[in-house]
Formats: sequence, C-alpha cells, structure tokens
Amino acid sequence: MSVDRKHLKTVLITGGGSGIGFEIAKQLLATQLYRLVLLSQNRQKLEAALKMLGGSSDQISSVTCDLRDSKQIKTALERITATHKGIYGLINNAGIYPLGGISSTREASWDEAMAINLKAPFLLAQALAPLMAKNSNGGRIINISSTAGILPNHFALAYSVSKAALVHLTRTLAKELGKDNITVNCICPGIVRSPIHETYHHSETELEEFYAKRGTALPLGRIGEPADVTGAVKFFLSEDSAWITGDVLVVDGGRLLL
Repeated sequence: MSVDRKHLKTVLITGGGSGIGFEIAKQLLATQLYRLVLLSQNRQKLEAALKMLGGSSDQISSVTCDLRDSKQIKTALERITATHKGIYGLINNAGIYPLGGISSTREASWDEAMAINLKAPFLLAQALAPLMAKNSNGGRIINISSTAGILPNHFALAYSVSKAALVHLTRTLAKELGKDNITVNCICPGIVRSPIHETYHHSETELEEFYAKRGTALPLGRIGEPADVTGAVKFFLSEDSAWITGDVLVVDGGRLLL
C-alpha cells in the first residue's frame, strides 16, 4: 500500500531508541498515518532503531538530545520544527528509574529524575503546544507515567514522585490546552519488559527471575510487554479519543488491584 506522505501527522517520541519507545515507533510506523521523530540521548541506539524500523527518511528520523539539558531541548526542537512545519503529537516516553528511599536518595539522583521524567515533558509541551494550536486538527500530548505515580514505590522515591507529578502535569495541561483542541492524556504502565529494569539486575537469569516472580503475582499472570502499551498510545493519538482529555489510563495487568 502506498503512503500519502502529504497527509502524515508528525509525532515526536522521546526515548524512542529502545524499550516502550521503540515499540511505539514500530507500531505507529506500521499504521502509515504518522511521520515520526525519535529523540534519545544515545545516538547509537537511535541509529540501530532506525535501521531496524526501516521506513523512508520522510517517514521517520531521529535527533540526539540530552533531556537533562534545556538548551539541548531547545536546539533539538528548533531543528525539528525547521523541517516539520506542523507537529501533531508529542509522546513523552523517556524516563529514568533511580533506586533509593528517603535516606539513600542522593540530591543528584533526585534532580536527574525530575529533569528527565518531569521537566523535559513540561518544556517540550510548552514549546510545541503553540504549534499544535495552529493545526486544523489540533494536537495530542501523551505522557507515559507509571503505576508508581499512583501507588508509590518506597524504594524508588524520586521516580515515584516524578511520575506522580507527571500525572498532575497531564491534568493541568489538559485544562489549559483544551481550548486549542489539544488533548493531553497519560498512560500508567505497570511492570513492563524494558531496559529500565536491566540496570538493576546483574545477569539475564536474575532479570528473568524478577519478571517471572512479579508476573505470576499479577491477576493476569504475566508482566507487560512493550506492545501491551502501544494500543493505548494509538488510541490517544486517534480521532476515537477526540473527546477525551486529562485521562489517566492504567495498563498494568491488574497490579493496582493487589
């Protein structure tokens, strides 16, 4: 099937080089409805992702950007908006998961979690909302939070607080941007197979044991896969969700029921 590139809607995906972000890009590319721009700090991951995803250069591209640095965010957006005049969607997917409770969380870890998990989504939304408002079909902002933003993990203090704040940022932006036909919604995944968990396990065996133990405790009997999250993303980008904003959709295999 040929793609009418004139009518592709441009969507930015942070953390698009791996994990949930990569799967979102894969699924959106397959719909042939969107022109994707992937953002990540890791250039090698982005290059590998583009190679695996395929697609022409006018269907998918990437920009290297350290979301901890507001100057880099500004530069990246200037580059993107110079090439893509209309921005339809923003998927704030990038995140970090520092471990530590009240006594062990370092100030630097707190600041980094807030910068990537909360401040970057704010800065990106702030910059792109005026452009979305000019679109005849408005825009879509989708924030990927976590069940930890609803039911906190005491051993991941900075992460839990930043993700809870992202939920509230979603609702606050939804109230303000609705007049411009911009919907702002939030997805809260539970435990999903993702590189975010690999850092804290010493071997592949240990990681799989973690997934198995957590998965069997859930009502649906397994952890999530990145593909389990993409359906919600596609829904919030589509016209089927045109009258939904400020929503927080939990995708967790029943974790919050425990």
